[in-house]
Amino acid sequence: MLSASIEISGNSILPGEAYLGDTPALRAHAGTQPDLFLRWNRIPLAAPAVDVALHLHGFSQQGAAMPLAEKVARSGLDLSGRTRPTIAVLPRGNWIRHTWYDFPALLDGGIDRLVDYAVERFSPGRRITVDRFILSGHSGGGMPAIDAIAGASRPPDELFVFDGLYGRDPRSGDPLQGIEIIDKWLQGRFKGEPGRPGALRVVYIERQTGPFSSTVGGLIARYLASAPPEMAVSLAQRYRVERSGVPHAYVASFCGPPLLAGADAEFDWSRL
Repeated sequence: MLSASIEISGNSILPGEAYLGDTPALRAHAGTQPDLFLRWNRIPLAAPAVDVALHLHGFSQQGAAMPLAEKVARSGLDLSGRTRPTIAVLPRGNWIRHTWYDFPALLDGGIDRLVDYAVERFSPGRRITVDRFILSGHSGGGMPAIDAIAGASRPPDELFVFDGLYGRDPRSGDPLQGIEIIDKWLQGRFKGEPGRPGALRVVYIERQTGPFSSTVGGLIARYLASAPPEMAVSLAQRYRVERSGVPHAYVASFCGPPLLAGADAEFDWSRL
């Protein structure tokens, strides 16, 4: 039970984590149990709202036998640098075949139901609302993150994609299908600036996700060009596409922690 994992000191819930099983919002997904991981930083007991950072993982060499713990270590869900009360959420995807996973249960508003469930389990009997919502995806979790936005009633304030914009199979349709979802989301985010600042950070490796990522970069450039000059510097720090300085498997774990500390973070590739 999650309640057994929560420790309180004074007027705050201490940082902690827990694994949960048989998550209702993930019932349609095939794979192992537990199917949901939560992590949180220090949260005041009286806090009326929390931020939620949800991450979608990629494929696994262990296939259907993949334990969720395999993805926790490389998720980038490190809250040690974050000051706002935050719950990090890592759902287990749906095993398709071979090494492949996707997230069909998060479509058509499923991502909203999962976030609500995670917050409810964290605070049973007390209503806590969600303030900022952060969505990230690594590798094979990148395009499912985009698809989930289309049907969400709570679009993310910040979106981080770690070498995950592979695009679609050109044999089955438009390889850039989904770019319209990002375009619509960006339009809404820029309308909310600067009162409710957002972010889109895409980190890519050219030979894997370069074409789609570059197209997103073009979208961002268009929105930045129409923004008021006095906001240009701040927006450009939070909305950008850049090449990765680390191998594919480590992009999320390297880039996630600094972005959770601040969406305008600069990556120090030299410290590798």
